[in-house]
Amino acid sequence: MTIHPPRPDDPPTFGRYRVIGALESAAGFRSVLAAGPDDGLVVVQQAQPELLDEPDFRIRMRHSAVAAMRVSGATNTTVIDVDADAEKPWLASVFVPGVRLDAAVAAHGPLPVPAVRALAGALATALREVHATGLVHQRLRADTILLTRDSGRLGEIGISRASTPAATGTATAIGNPDFLSPEQALGHPLTPASDVFSLGAVLAFAASGVAPFAAPSVPYTLFNIAQREPDLSRVPEPLFEMLAACLRKDPAARPTPGQILDYLGAQPTGAAPWPAPVLDDIGRLQHEISALLAASPAGVDPEPIPARSFAEVVAARGTACAEFARGVIESARSGWSVATPRRRVGTAGGLVVLLLALSGITYFATGTNNDSGPVTGLTIAELRRIDACPWLASAIGDSVPVAPVALPADRWELEPSTTWGCRAEADDYTIALSLGQENKYLTPHRTVVDGVPIIFGTTVSCLRAIASPGAEQAAGIAIELRLPYSMKDENCAGVDYLAANIARSLTTAPRAENRESSLAALDPCTLLDRDTVAAEIGILPPEPTIADAHTCQWDARLQLSLKLARTSLYTSDPKVADTIVDGVEMYTDSISSRSKCTRAYRTPQSEESVEVEVQGADGFRNDYCALAEDFLHRAVRKLPDR
Repeated sequence: MTIHPPRPDDPPTFGRYRVIGALESAAGFRSVLAAGPDDGLVVVQQAQPELLDEPDFRIRMRHSAVAAMRVSGATNTTVIDVDADAEKPWLASVFVPGVRLDAAVAAHGPLPVPAVRALAGALATALREVHATGLVHQRLRADTILLTRDSGRLGEIGISRASTPAATGTATAIGNPDFLSPEQALGHPLTPASDVFSLGAVLAFAASGVAPFAAPSVPYTLFNIAQREPDLSRVPEPLFEMLAACLRKDPAARPTPGQILDYLGAQPTGAAPWPAPVLDDIGRLQHEISALLAASPAGVDPEPIPARSFAEVVAARGTACAEFARGVIESARSGWSVATPRRRVGTAGGLVVLLLALSGITYFATGTNNDSGPVTGLTIAELRRIDACPWLASAIGDSVPVAPVALPADRWELEPSTTWGCRAEADDYTIALSLGQENKYLTPHRTVVDGVPIIFGTTVSCLRAIASPGAEQAAGIAIELRLPYSMKDENCAGVDYLAANIARSLTTAPRAENRESSLAALDPCTLLDRDTVAAEIGILPPEPTIADAHTCQWDARLQLSLKLARTSLYTSDPKVADTIVDGVEMYTDSISSRSKCTRAYRTPQSEESVEVEVQGADGFRNDYCALAEDFLHRAVRKLPDR
């Protein structure tokens, strides 16, 4: 690792961190060394312009950073701060002096067998921590691994939920492809086994100096990864068995990180067994950093703020948030102002809880203030009480301007969706109005209609969204116009027309009758006890994921979701319930998946249903079904009498 002077175009600060030097940049990110208010050092990674062209990059960066904050362990790099809404998004992680593995091998040659075994133990330990939270790392490469004085350390931010399709965007595709798994090369769903394959490729590189699938071009390399056996001819014999097992094409045949640790046995304590030249490089880096920090200007403490009452502070903060949201909706989520790096290592989760709680207090404390500005969105609680089809019919008006000719209102057939939204069809066109949906795949582009910001979807879909206010702005109203398959060119005039009409009618949206007797008005998260959930699936993030207004989802060691539905595929069959648990009739999922299990309940005299799904690593379906039944039973018992 080499530290360079900051470039002229480097900002002097990122949030509360002042820049003191520039580091080697990883693929897609500009890296700088910065100091916090207490002089604790952090690495700030700033996204480069090529990543910002991806419509959903900011969303994925925010979610990945928050996920990384949940990963602990001495061999993982601790992410402590993120601002995904900055002009050039960035995140900060704790700085540990070390040499990148690719640089160490390039400068000093392959590592000896004891050093590779020590590195394998450190990285397997790090992956075990990542996988224990239900995540997949995705970016395990020679340039994302540090050799520090004490151990190997796993870094980078390319983390996603387990069992999700491989990302195909720039954020995961750019960079050295030598260490991708076959699943990544082919675009297949990723599981923790994908990281084990990458681990084998990285260790083979460390032991031999050559990546086992390296080829002159990226397509050739990807072909080797997907179709050919690894070249381990230069790998020392004591490491061959372990690396060959990690590099099996079949994910199910690869060892787990825990099995790798069992194979390696007890690891030596004390300093890491890196070659002397590598240790010398680490020592020189530590001296260089000490001198650089001593020579850098000290941070300037802010002027003391006069004391005010708590109510004044909350009201002032709420007004500022409202102004900010009205001005720049795509940047409304400001970077979290958490504690100093040293203290945040152990308490990041609790501090995020505090920030989210203050955001909620801000909105509710100022929501009834007549001076808080016009309505720019509806809360999730308000959206649960909207009658979606009459609202969509009103937005359609006399006709919808689609190509080649407008479609009049009487051509559209409307029907409610399974989650109390509305769907309209005419000819080969479809309109979908969703209320309380998570705003995925949105771009920074927007329009403003009567003071209401309307966010655009990706460039390949006619999707528009109106964010909910305050802490709920990750969700809101989504309206999509799906064009006939034969239309090659996108024409989104129709969805712009509909979104504008929805925006103009936020305060007059029709309320559904008898909603109090429906599951639609319920907050699904009230049906789950947080402590009980945590006891079963692991340490929880500060807040559940906002999937939609009627789904409560918790992501930890396992993923648990509870969904309320107007109708459910699981309970729509007229057959009797599959099983009865303590008097609660339950329906089972018909698709036998080894990585998840769903149980559902249909309310008496109604088609409304409660679905509970538990998802995790492959091969534990029976355990997940037992948990799903237990949580569904608890949820049904908490349903109000109707």
